[in-house]
Amino acid sequence: MRFIILLFFAIIFVIALVFSLRNFQMVEIDLIAFSVSLPLAVALTIELLAGIFLGVFAVLYHTKMKRILRK
Repeated sequence: MRFIILLFFAIIFVIALVFSLRNFQMVEIDLIAFSVSLPLAVALTIELLAGIFLGVFAVLYHTKMKRILRK
């Protein structure tokens, strides 16, 4: 089962990498206080890493809350 999950995430990573490399034009991201101009691939990579971070954080938080509620 662990191998299937690893394979799934590896496929997602490769698809995201290929998509990012094919879209390298400059884009402007308008934030509330300022705007940033950077390549689309960089923006997508930052978004992907933020999503991974939030997913890991959610799993760790859920695990910790289950442990606390069991006590």
